[in-house]
Amino acid sequence: MQTKFIIGAIIVIILAFGAFLLFNQKTPSENVINQDISEQELDTISQEKKTTEISEKNTPSQTSQTVTTERTPSRFACVGEYCDGSMSGDDWREKYTTITIPLIRDGGNVGCGAEIFFAPHAVPKTTAVLDATYKLLFDIKTLPEIQADGFRNTVGAYTKLFYDRVTLDKGIARVYLTGDMYGPGHCAEPELQTQMIQAALQYPTVNRVEIYLNGKIFDWCAMDQSDGEGPCPEIPRLWVGEK
Repeated sequence: MQTKFIIGAIIVIILAFGAFLLFNQKTPSENVINQDISEQELDTISQEKKTTEISEKNTPSQTSQTVTTERTPSRFACVGEYCDGSMSGDDWREKYTTITIPLIRDGGNVGCGAEIFFAPHAVPKTTAVLDATYKLLFDIKTLPEIQADGFRNTVGAYTKLFYDRVTLDKGIARVYLTGDMYGPGHCAEPELQTQMIQAALQYPTVNRVEIYLNGKIFDWCAMDQSDGEGPCPEIPRLWVGEK
């Protein structure tokens, strides 16, 4: 009797264990499906990771959005007998074009007591003299190599102001600048105005100059600090010059 009971218990245990294995066993097709799903999930995760990395690479952070906002003039102004390139040999006229750059020195009625004078400079041969004049004006350093020479290029001090291009149509020169007017102070503003105007009016083909900043003719009322005591903004002070 006891033996039969033991045998019956063993049979029950075997049957229960077999049912457990049968219930939890996956068919080969189920294994393939689960394997495919797993691989797809891995591919998706990998693709999402790549997309995120590319997005992060192409989307600059706040610190990497900084662009160049200041320029560094690279050339000293030349004042002297051979600034026109004539020291370069007998063929210097074939290699160079001489343009004259308006510079600033003390002793006149511009701003706080300054005046304009023109200094010849040699540039590679070109017929676009107006464009070459402004390019060089913006590339000349603020002070001369020998500071005792006593002149300056005020345009060079406006390091957040950039020259873009100039057009000439029916005697009207339109000079396009970008950036902002951050500069050394109120005495420098009329010097800057005069340099930019005279750089174009020196040429016989130019009768009027219009200076544009970021797409619009610049109104000097934007720099007015008179607290309403002056004519601004009712009377605009457009950056325009005429002969």
